[in-house]
Amino acid sequence: MVLKHTAHFVMQSKGGAGKSVVSALLAQYLLEHEEDLILVDTDPSNKTLGSYQGLNVQKIEVLNKNKLVDQSKFDTFMNEFLASDKPMLVDTGSGDFLAINSYIFKNEIPTIFRDSGKQMFIHVPVNFGQSKDETLKCLHDIAINHQNIYVVIWENEFFGENNDDALAPFLKKLENIAGVVKIREMNPDTEEQDFSRMLQQSLTFDEVRTKTDDPKFGFIQKTRLERIRKEIWAQLDNLFVADIDHPSDKNIKVEASKAKS
Repeated sequence: MVLKHTAHFVMQSKGGAGKSVVSALLAQYLLEHEEDLILVDTDPSNKTLGSYQGLNVQKIEVLNKNKLVDQSKFDTFMNEFLASDKPMLVDTGSGDFLAINSYIFKNEIPTIFRDSGKQMFIHVPVNFGQSKDETLKCLHDIAINHQNIYVVIWENEFFGENNDDALAPFLKKLENIAGVVKIREMNPDTEEQDFSRMLQQSLTFDEVRTKTDDPKFGFIQKTRLERIRKEIWAQLDNLFVADIDHPSDKNIKVEASKAKS
């Protein structure tokens, strides 16, 4: 797959599910494969991705003077993507979830992208703690409402493991699920502390790797974080290495991707 022709939207109606974590990881992965990337943060309340100094993020103010989402603000980065050879990643917020869903549907964005030789993916984080049912419902709604768009599920086990295989019904019934990426449950005394510290400081893996002024990012911590990076990157390679054809509006076939997920 030619990643420079892909657009990636990270979406979840439930706040705190891990959208910004997914966006930060995916942005770094894409930048390792492409020289340039259109990075957009539309979250009207908390521009977490925009706080990464190591990433060149456009912070789009989507709220108008009445504190309502102005959907025309989405035109800016959509047009930039269509006119370029760069991949695009958009970190959305729960506050503009309904607005960007409506924008994608009413403006027939998947069709526009397909006709322009582009592919679109929606990345949906789900977790298995108290908000499990809500995040799974959002996943179901996105996959059903956007059946002509590939959906990538991110299993975020920060709040608990997926012990009851909660994703099985989705993988069986929803044909536009392209694959699953897991952020596994980590040792709270070591890996989780390192990973959380990196995220809290809005640092990329590369920045941590070259950091010499913080004893909390010593050789052992860097080694653990590099192992986490390799685990996630391998899953993304497994997903995006497949040469997936554009989905038609009525008939999506992603068997090749499912076999690799």
